[in-house]
Amino acid sequence: MSETRDPPPTDKPPTIIDVAARAGTSKSTVSNVLQGKIHVDERTRARVLEAIAELGYRTNVAARYMRQRSQLLGVVVGDLRNPFHAELAVHVEQCASATQHTLLLVTTSGLPEQEAQRVETLIEHRVAAILFFAFSGDAAVLKAIPKDLPRLFVSFRSPGGTSISVDEEDGARLAVEHLLSLGHERIAYVSTTLEHQWRTDEARYAGYARTLKRHRLDPGSGPSLRLAGDGTATPEEVQAALEELLTSAARPTAIFAASDFTAIEIMEAADAVGLEIPRDLSVVGFDDIAMAGLSRIALTTIAQPMAELADRAVRRALTMPVARRPRDIVLPPRLVVRSSTGPSPARAPASRPRAR
Repeated sequence: MSETRDPPPTDKPPTIIDVAARAGTSKSTVSNVLQGKIHVDERTRARVLEAIAELGYRTNVAARYMRQRSQLLGVVVGDLRNPFHAELAVHVEQCASATQHTLLLVTTSGLPEQEAQRVETLIEHRVAAILFFAFSGDAAVLKAIPKDLPRLFVSFRSPGGTSISVDEEDGARLAVEHLLSLGHERIAYVSTTLEHQWRTDEARYAGYARTLKRHRLDPGSGPSLRLAGDGTATPEEVQAALEELLTSAARPTAIFAASDFTAIEIMEAADAVGLEIPRDLSVVGFDDIAMAGLSRIALTTIAQPMAELADRAVRRALTMPVARRPRDIVLPPRLVVRSSTGPSPARAPASRPRAR
């Protein structure tokens, strides 16, 4: 068994040259071991791996990226349980395939530590660009990305890169004005645990509040519900919170939901407490996911142009000069009216709980 040797006394991180010197091999041999090539002698491989462990060597992912780009596009998703992200990924994959690229998709569960690890993985695979469907806002994550590696934020806006999104606040305006036109005044805003991210939630709430104020209604006068979007609330806890909202003394007659997923959760809760949609409660979502158009759901919603978002993101990721200053590309949202909204009830009861 070989004697363990101390790393050389230096503040600099060890390099592949240091590993080669410690193992008594060439730099190319160390590189072959790191890449998992099979023609390296097993005894030599063992010496290299031992040297890596002793020195605490980590691959310089930025240097590896500089050497060659792959035909991979990296995609960072917060949570694929959000149907919008899953459907957007399908559109991006189709656009990537048209340019002979393949997606390498990673999920972060909304955790900055996991996000940093997943981004490092994408860099190690020398992706041609990174598309963020969600981002924690941690500046250290962006700082770790090589300067010449394009990064884009898709479906939301964030500092630190080019974004391609819809006008969130205008979408909220369309939703609220639709409900106002139907005679509703007690309009609540609801966001639960699988929203895109906090910036999206903030923008949609801002558009909701601004529109109510424009019509001389106080957004704080009625009940609204904004649960933490970190995924910590269980489905049962979300259901209980929604049922409490819908059976409150001054329950809303209409709800603008931050996403279609949340809107469908609201419709389930309404059914559980005996409210009929849209007779007792009107609901508007945001995104226009495929499920929203099913006849049993028929959700009125604000549509995001997913195909256009994907096409613009992929084309820009593969063609834009990285030195160009980041910019925000904003697309118009569209109101899609279905049967989940209707006139405000002439006399809305304080609550209509079903006997349970």
